[in-house]
Amino acid sequence: MKTNIAFIITILSLTGCGSIGAYTESHADTQVEFSEYSANTDHYLNQQASLKVAQTGLVSGSTLLYAAQGDSSVFNTGQLSSTVVYPLWINESEVDEVEFAINKYRHWQAQLMPENYLTIEPVNEYVSEWMNGVTFKFGLFNSKQGKPFLSVCYEFSEAGTCTFTYMIDEQSVELLSNDLHKFKQHSFEQHLFEPVS
Repeated sequence: MKTNIAFIITILSLTGCGSIGAYTESHADTQVEFSEYSANTDHYLNQQASLKVAQTGLVSGSTLLYAAQGDSSVFNTGQLSSTVVYPLWINESEVDEVEFAINKYRHWQAQLMPENYLTIEPVNEYVSEWMNGVTFKFGLFNSKQGKPFLSVCYEFSEAGTCTFTYMIDEQSVELLSNDLHKFKQHSFEQHLFEPVS
């Protein structure tokens, strides 16, 4: 099930949700990393994210398409392994939602004694403009080692069950915030958009 969903997400993110309408994209530089839990090490492992800025006739405005490749074997000690893709799609209309989650994370960390969330404390969520029906849910979470994360859960169905959850550490939260600032200033659009045939 996880493999099939990851494969579908990969295909859809590569095609930009369809070939209908004009679709253009450009690669953009980012230092953002997503973290996945490893049952083998009992720690969270960082995975470098790639970033594209995309436009299509199906969605209003530009969209940031983050994707980090992980390894399903980190979830358990079994022999089977497959690639997992962790996405984060942020349309121009969704920047405020992500910044709200980032500010909640900062407020949590700025407290004299931040609360210890050993289960995910929900913050907010939005339904993706890029692919209607995919919901990104943000939360606050402490690892067993006490490391604070902004959690991102995304789902593929209307059942309300998360397919995968990955984490964003403090450094990458700030890097993501910087990316969003550049996005709002249209700095990413300085790169040439190449038509996708």
